[in-house]
Amino acid sequence: MIYVHIPFCRSFCSYCSFYSSTQLRKIPEVLDCIRQEWIRERDSWMEIWRSGQFPLRHTVYLGGGTPSVCATETLGDLLDLLCTDLKRSGMEPAEITVETNPGDLTPDYCRALKELGVNRLSIGVQSFHDEALTAMKRRHTARQATGAFHEARKAGFDNISLDLMFGFPGLDMAQWQETLQQAVALAPEHISAYQLSLEPSSAWGKRIVLPPQETCAEQYALLQEFLHKAGYLQYEVSSFCLPGKESLHNSGYWLRIPYAGLGPAAHSFNGRDRYANVAHLDRYTEGIRKGLPVRTGDRLTPRDVHNEWVMLGLRTLEGLSLQDMEQREGPDAVEGFLKQTAPLVERGLLKRSDKQIRIPAGRLFVSDDIIRDCLLPL
Repeated sequence: MIYVHIPFCRSFCSYCSFYSSTQLRKIPEVLDCIRQEWIRERDSWMEIWRSGQFPLRHTVYLGGGTPSVCATETLGDLLDLLCTDLKRSGMEPAEITVETNPGDLTPDYCRALKELGVNRLSIGVQSFHDEALTAMKRRHTARQATGAFHEARKAGFDNISLDLMFGFPGLDMAQWQETLQQAVALAPEHISAYQLSLEPSSAWGKRIVLPPQETCAEQYALLQEFLHKAGYLQYEVSSFCLPGKESLHNSGYWLRIPYAGLGPAAHSFNGRDRYANVAHLDRYTEGIRKGLPVRTGDRLTPRDVHNEWVMLGLRTLEGLSLQDMEQREGPDAVEGFLKQTAPLVERGLLKRSDKQIRIPAGRLFVSDDIIRDCLLPL
């Protein structure tokens, strides 16, 4: 698994706290440094992936930021390097995803992405209401979002994900249902829906008041019910898909599969430790040019590893495998975990079988609170 963070946007959205820059003139330099970062790191990643110690997932994911602000020629140079190296090592990517903005998906751009070998698009729609899009400072309209989807279909994309958002000020149940209706009418293979959470670094961070949690819970319940009736399967807190169309890349995160993160602010996981690249364009490019480290890392303790498995497993509808926990940590760990979670099972916040423990679909809205009570204290 390779994640590439392309930290460029034409403008900043009101809600976003991800690291990005509007200095589009720096795109060629940064993407060249991303290629150099891969070249200097690839041997160590190939060794990890070939070791046989971890399950593998052959995917490439270009996120951001907004990768679609980049010329397809620039993206092509990067994808050609990554995919050629993976193919030579017998790891040809089964899924190559690019995050896109609807306003960038012209007919020519869609065709060019398809010719590059991209086989999955993630389109940042967020809403099908223009007033909401304006408040979010999104650069597209609802009509453009629909048009972008159709252009992607015409170009031959048969695996498209739409990103939607709920829980923001001004969104009522009628508007949310209309957005869901319009999304389902397009019949994308995948829908990701996220509740707005505010970070101080975002434009909205200190200026707006979020709706009551009761309102957000109602919107989440409508999301689950509406998509279920439309034939979508929920496989993770925020992820819904048509049968067989789960995101291979994102599913790999829940399974703690090692992944290489490239680019400014990208995160990596080598199966033992987690790393983060410096979140600064110039420090990143200078470090790459001079052969200096551009990342810092944390060595995970056994407690960290246990908590990660619990947190990631319980985010999925499948839940956490008790058999796998016993193989990793021994029977005492399972016994302690079952004792710790017994009150949650009794209250219906967790559902347990002989082999699994999971959060029922109807309780996923409060999954963060449930998971917090399942972790080992620091």
